[in-house]
Amino acid sequence: MAKVKKPKTVEELNKVWSNLMEMAKNDEGDCEVIADCFNEMLDELLGDDFFGTEGQMDPRGDHRE
Repeated sequence: MAKVKKPKTVEELNKVWSNLMEMAKNDEGDCEVIADCFNEMLDELLGDDFFGTEGQMDPRGDHRE
């Protein structure tokens, strides 16, 4: 695995994300933990209107009715 302490660039984020996805592929328990944490982060961003006031830009899908 490529070592990146705290990613700050898109390239570094991609390296860390690739490492996480490898962990998820290799272990169902790791996948569950990673998915839960990822969804918590996205939910927090959604609550802070990061994805637009109605969640229209959420990468998981548009939240508008």
